[in-house]
Amino acid sequence: MLFPRILSAIVMAALFICAVFVLGPTSFMLAMGTVVLVAGWEWARLSGVQSVLARLVFAIVIAGLCFVVHVWGWQKSILYVAPLVWLVALYWVVCYPSLKLWRFSWSRIVLGALVLTTTWSAMVVLKESNNFVVWVLVLMGLIWGADSGAYFSGKAFGKRKLAPKVSPGKSWEGVLGGLVFTQIGVALFSYQVGFDVRSWGILVIIGLVTVFVSILGDLMESLLKRHESMKDSSHLIPGHGGVMDRVDSLTAAAPIFVLLLTIFGWL
Repeated sequence: MLFPRILSAIVMAALFICAVFVLGPTSFMLAMGTVVLVAGWEWARLSGVQSVLARLVFAIVIAGLCFVVHVWGWQKSILYVAPLVWLVALYWVVCYPSLKLWRFSWSRIVLGALVLTTTWSAMVVLKESNNFVVWVLVLMGLIWGADSGAYFSGKAFGKRKLAPKVSPGKSWEGVLGGLVFTQIGVALFSYQVGFDVRSWGILVIIGLVTVFVSILGDLMESLLKRHESMKDSSHLIPGHGGVMDRVDSLTAAAPIFVLLLTIFGWL
């Protein structure tokens, strides 16, 4: 099982490097559309949709929404929906399992449509920026840094559970470790690019919010999988589960990260 996992990781890393450094805007937009399409298929399954045809229809609907957003030029505008979407997700996670609304397939489907459409829009907006490579690496650094910092600090010091009914393995100590680790990265990045105190402060805010939301994205998928008694969103990626298992944090972090960059005038 180790070899397929390592091989899959190498392939995913190569695809990520190609997407960031090689693909043009149109190719990148289509590549992200493919990722969102597959994620839509998996989200439908996580929402309790058993019919293969119905899952396919949902994936096509996601593709259609992304197309409409592109045609009408709503990529930036739709990002303002993201905070509301993730406030709803936070409410679901905090109230799990007593809250009834999330148990309905239609409610999870609606939330998923908004999550995936805003994720695609965020990545497209980022690609169109002059500093795409820098910002996408900062975004991924925040997500990966938060995950790594949370893992190691949680293993070493984790005692107080973050959301025991949703994801028993996560702790508040892990969250703190992820925040500290990513803020060290923010400080080093700010120093390297020559940010003044104001710009550094803005990036600190963006980093903190992005990390918190990335953790929420992970918890949201854990909630869906727990309700459906699923270990992975699919078995598409050998040793790694499904696409949603790889992009759960990104679906939350990307729209909020790009929205904050836009609000602060950095995009």
